[in-house]
Amino acid sequence: MIIGRLFLIGLIYGLGFMIVKSLFPEPFILLLFQTGESSEGNLTLVSLVYMGSGLLAGLITAPVFGAFLMRGRESRQADPSSQTPRFVLSIALTLSMGVVSGLFIMLAYATGLLQSGGVLDPLAVIGASNFQPGTPLLVLWTIARDLLPAGLSGLFLAPLAGGMLQKLYTKDAPVQKEYDWPE
Repeated sequence: MIIGRLFLIGLIYGLGFMIVKSLFPEPFILLLFQTGESSEGNLTLVSLVYMGSGLLAGLITAPVFGAFLMRGRESRQADPSSQTPRFVLSIALTLSMGVVSGLFIMLAYATGLLQSGGVLDPLAVIGASNFQPGTPLLVLWTIARDLLPAGLSGLFLAPLAGGMLQKLYTKDAPVQKEYDWPE
């Protein structure tokens, strides 16, 4: 039951991330405005890989993130003041999805699924680095390119699906505060 809910959360957040990621000036925008050949190769394939990496990152990251949230939720349920807002949980999930998506993009270029040497190829930039201590920073920048669209998708999805994350975090729905009314 819970694993199904985690995959549903991953699907919702993955689709949201995929849509927001397609709006950034990456392959999908290039595909719309490019009329001839491109240095990136097949722009349809590039677009599908970039957007698919967002969906796949959601389906992989949500169960891992959910397992992390469920670890120790009995102690959080005992203390209702320790509830984390759904906005924070949503942003944390999507930023971790952005890291996984960035790794998928690097893997797609490294395995040859996407044509190397284009403007979007992060491995060409990393390989052309003359300053060796700068190479880890270029790898981090390559992964961080997906953090902005991931954060925006978390911002947009927090009111819609953040409640499911909060329920996983506290085991049940948030408890309504009770007041003692004078008689």
